[in-house]
Amino acid sequence: MPRKAKCRRVCGEPVCRRFLPQSPAAGGGEPVQLSVEELESLRLCDFEEMEQGEAAARMEVSRGTFQRILYAARRKTAQALVTGAELVIGGGQYTVRDGRCSRPGGCRFRGVHCREAPSGDGIGEGLSACRERPAAEEGSIQERENGQ
Repeated sequence: MPRKAKCRRVCGEPVCRRFLPQSPAAGGGEPVQLSVEELESLRLCDFEEMEQGEAAARMEVSRGTFQRILYAARRKTAQALVTGAELVIGGGQYTVRDGRCSRPGGCRFRGVHCREAPSGDGIGEGLSACRERPAAEEGSIQERENGQ
C-alpha cells in the first residue's frame, strides 16, 4: 500500500484557476486538471528561474519528488495547449506559507509581499494546516467567476 503524500509548501493560492481556449472549435474534451503544487513547481522553475534543488527546498520535498511534480505539470500544460483543452487548477495536498519572501527583492510573481516562511527553522511556523484539497467542481468555479 503506498504511503500518504506529504504536504507540499506553496507561496500562495492561484490567482486564476481556469483557462479556456479562445477558439470555439477548440476543446470539447475533458478539462486538464493541474494541482496547486504542480502550478507552484512551474512557477518556481520556469517563471522564477530557480534551480530544481532550490525549488525543491522551497516546497520542502526531495529533488526527485519535485522533478516528478514538475514533469507532470509540464506534460499537463502541454496537453492543454496542444489539444485546446480547458485547464483547471485546484486540488492537491499543500500548505500555504505565511510571511514575506526570503529572496532579495521578493519573487517576480508576487513582489516583496509574496507569502514565504518566516525566518527561523520553519517547522510549524506560520503554516495553515495541511489537508487534502479536492479539485474544484465545475459549479464552484463558475460561482467564483460570477462573484457568488
